[in-house]
Amino acid sequence: MCDTQTLAASAEGYIIRCSDCGRIQLCFGIAAVALKSDQLKRLQTHTSEAVLYGAAYSEAPGHRCISVPLNQLMILCLSWQELVALDELLCQAGAMMEVYEMLAKG
Repeated sequence: MCDTQTLAASAEGYIIRCSDCGRIQLCFGIAAVALKSDQLKRLQTHTSEAVLYGAAYSEAPGHRCISVPLNQLMILCLSWQELVALDELLCQAGAMMEVYEMLAKG
């Protein structure tokens, strides 16, 4: 059984990681997926870039017209509001992962 650490949580979803096996679970909206650490970092990069370059989508914040690759097989189709919420969740998770890494180093 996994011993999970909450990396981020919000009304839209959460990100947890098993401290033993390193498996990461992202639950956002109606999607729940297991990711590896490098996949989570790539998702954070894709999401941040979409927020940075996708400001034109903010004019129709409720339309799901932004595609963000989750892994090689899955793509999230998000609205601007969902993209911003996911980006915030991923930023929180990234910060917590850094904290846990610093604590592990001593």
